[in-house]
Amino acid sequence: MNRRELGRLPGLAGFLDGADHVDVHTMDGCGTVLELAAGILSYRPAWMEALWRMRVGLLRVLGQGRRAVPDRARLTAKTLPCTPGARVGIFTVVRTDRETHWITTGRESHLEAAMAVCAEPLPGGRNRFHVVTIVHYHNRAGAVYFNLIRPFHHLVVHAAMRSVLGRDGG
Repeated sequence: MNRRELGRLPGLAGFLDGADHVDVHTMDGCGTVLELAAGILSYRPAWMEALWRMRVGLLRVLGQGRRAVPDRARLTAKTLPCTPGARVGIFTVVRTDRETHWITTGRESHLEAAMAVCAEPLPGGRNRFHVVTIVHYHNRAGAVYFNLIRPFHHLVVHAAMRSVLGRDGG
């Protein structure tokens, strides 16, 4: 999907303006936006713990201060925060209608990133889910940091979606 097509997804109006990086991962499956968002944020296999520790070290090397590995979220669609301003891990809920989109942002000294989980209904009770990442760099460290972690970002998002939606997701 190009940026124009992404801008038509529910809830994304205004988020793409001036973005330095935008990517989208799309997969079909059963479930809801809130189930997928909760599952993605709760996804933390052992290999991902190692990535979190490497992230902490990388940010220290880039002079972005000390960070801690966040506690693993254990969320469900019922416990996922949906009120704008509510915190969920390193993110803050920005907007949701609970059915077609759930959007958060995370702001650090080097960049700001938004994660949007959007759904388009398909026949047979399935949805086409889009997990959109939108990044705005605040400084050179933001660009260096995100471009170093980008391959891992794609791996994590794809693996988390497959974990939640099942191996038949298309």
